[in-house]
Amino acid sequence: MAVLISGKLIGPNGDPRSAVTIMLTAVKTSSAVIKKAPSISTTDSVGNYSLMVEVGTHEVMIEAYGRPFEKVGHITVAKDSSPGTLNDYLTFISEEELSGMQARFVAQMLSQAMKFDSQIKQEDNDWRVLHESQRMSAAAALQQQALNYYNVIQSSGFQVAGVYAAGLEIKDYNKVVVVDGVVYKPQPTTTVPFVLTGIPATDIPKFYAVGDGQLKTQMAQNTGLSLLGHFTGGNAAQALTYVTPELFGAGKTGDDTGAIQNAIDFAIANKISTVVGCNSYNISNPLLIAGAGVQGVNVRLMQLKVMDTFISPKDKNGKVEDIGLWNAPPTVRIGDNASNMANINLHIDYIDGNNRADGVANFGFGYSLSHIHIGYAVNCIKVVASGKHLWPNASIRFTGFYWVNNWIGMVVENSTSGTSPIVEGWKIEICFMAANRYGGIWMCKSGHYAQIRGDLDFNGRWLSVGRLAAETNLGTMDNIKGLRITNGTTQSEYLFRYTYQGRIYVVLAEGRNVSIGESTGSSYKAGDVLTCTTMPAVKLTLDGVSVCADNPSGTNFFDILHDFDGQPFSAMTIDCGYLSVIIGSMLHTNDIRFHNSFNRISSSTNGLAVGNSGEVMSLHNLAHSDDPFFNLSSKWVNFDRKFYMKERKYTGSEVLATVASSDSAYLDVLAVHDLGTDKTADEGSKYRIEIESNYQGCGASFDIWLKGEGNVSVTKRTMLNRAFKFRWVEILGSDGVTPVGIMLQLRQQAQPSINFLINIVRAN
Repeated sequence: MAVLISGKLIGPNGDPRSAVTIMLTAVKTSSAVIKKAPSISTTDSVGNYSLMVEVGTHEVMIEAYGRPFEKVGHITVAKDSSPGTLNDYLTFISEEELSGMQARFVAQMLSQAMKFDSQIKQEDNDWRVLHESQRMSAAAALQQQALNYYNVIQSSGFQVAGVYAAGLEIKDYNKVVVVDGVVYKPQPTTTVPFVLTGIPATDIPKFYAVGDGQLKTQMAQNTGLSLLGHFTGGNAAQALTYVTPELFGAGKTGDDTGAIQNAIDFAIANKISTVVGCNSYNISNPLLIAGAGVQGVNVRLMQLKVMDTFISPKDKNGKVEDIGLWNAPPTVRIGDNASNMANINLHIDYIDGNNRADGVANFGFGYSLSHIHIGYAVNCIKVVASGKHLWPNASIRFTGFYWVNNWIGMVVENSTSGTSPIVEGWKIEICFMAANRYGGIWMCKSGHYAQIRGDLDFNGRWLSVGRLAAETNLGTMDNIKGLRITNGTTQSEYLFRYTYQGRIYVVLAEGRNVSIGESTGSSYKAGDVLTCTTMPAVKLTLDGVSVCADNPSGTNFFDILHDFDGQPFSAMTIDCGYLSVIIGSMLHTNDIRFHNSFNRISSSTNGLAVGNSGEVMSLHNLAHSDDPFFNLSSKWVNFDRKFYMKERKYTGSEVLATVASSDSAYLDVLAVHDLGTDKTADEGSKYRIEIESNYQGCGASFDIWLKGEGNVSVTKRTMLNRAFKFRWVEILGSDGVTPVGIMLQLRQQAQPSINFLINIVRAN
């Protein structure tokens, strides 16, 4: 019984392989198949294939792109085999095949790899030879076509008087003149002989185009497209809404830098709205978007790859430098020295920085009010860089899908020269930013009012974060890039310092992965004394070091670096689905909302975090401590701090009573009961009573204790004077016998009336 084997054939990078022939050949004859009988399928445009394969053992052969069939293995289909993909069957190894197979497989793969590499190089050379041959043939064909056209004109009854020039004489109506490749014949109203003046505006109206030149002339008019029947007017140039790098030679030399740059420049200069590149492009120099003003431009490129020959950074003496965080040239620069551009829409689906280049960077006056989309970013030093601009670069939207294995995702920093060269109000939304060496996003004392969304995880695995026990001259290192720190054994780059919950930390960029589980850990430890290689007065003593994955669950990573030490605020909104850790100063000036697998109080507003275990809700001031200062359950409220009312009054229940003068009558002012709430051992109820009045020196304070109803003890009695009297009397129920509470009564005869304020606070 035949079994369906189907699936999609893809390359190592996930790209579908089309037009590949897959042939299965029976190894031996069985009741269902004859030895060497083939079963063939060719993959479609997206790599899909499908074969019905009979029971037995079959060799698997693949032929692609004109190369001969190659054996890639064999498969065995049993009676009880299930449908599957070719990969499923190729990767299934029977017991008798297992012995010695690994060594043969490795040798075979190495041989195939060398053979494939040789074939690719040969194909590339063949392509170049073929391309040059085709170009020469095309040039010869065009030359022959021009000669043929000239002969047609001569044989059609027209005679060529010559190429347009001043002084050329047209002696008869069958004489024609050639202007920029277009043939013109005298109008019937033109008097001949006619001598050309050399001024086209004067001469051309006296002639009309003939042959295909006539069509060219008509198509160039403002109503030219109406000749096609689909347009009411305009010419072809006016209908052009986008250009492509291929129009400028992309794909012909292996280096597409010039073609893409020419396409961008042409679009901006001619007010064409869009540049569209639907292929993979290799570049050896940064691309520049400049001169767009506020009209902007749309640039959409499918794939950009930085070549090995991409320009290298150089020092002030012209010497080539090693690539570092701060000197990498960008893949795309945006800016000019004329104005701050707006409405720049740059969309790059895939960018590979080859560990040699940043992705997108600003310079000059830079840009604002724009949208930068980088779908998939890999091997960039910084996917987005800033800090080399001369003007505010604000309110820019950055989006993307997956930024992974870069040095760092984004560095947001102000420039040090120009007119208010700040960065603020960026909208950053990357679906997933992961496994970037030195963090996902570094807000480097800049980026106020930013809005960050998306998911971040596994970033910062090359960072060590040291907690200081002591420091000398640490502040002298602020805002200086490229400083090196050493413990006498290992050097790292000093990035920044920050203060959190009263402690000072330093962030160090190591030269390797130092995360727990993937390495031996940090190069530094508690007790190390760090010095700066170029600033000998600096001395830092560590009392602790943190690296990624060093928490109990092994899931903490340095995703966002919030470098705002010394700044008054950052005022950002961070709203992420999953985010591991944000490190830095001034976190309490932000609105932060995110979740992770190990911290239940990750979200905060201006430093206030709310936790809830399901039993107890807690409030935390994260600027001071992770410990809660307030806890609330269904039974109690707890303040884990000194209860400080300053000069404000502590109030329970208040009653205001106006008591008229009387020598015998008491006024009911306050009913008190033994409450059943908040009891542990039927211990009764205790209250503190404070009596104040508007008559100077008239007041009292005392404690009362009730057990049941009508049973009252008064203690700690203090009377300020004898201007009034008080007493407690039982409150009887409706039967007139049973006590249901007690009543505080007042009487005075010192004034016509006195206002009494009674404050009662329950003590237990």
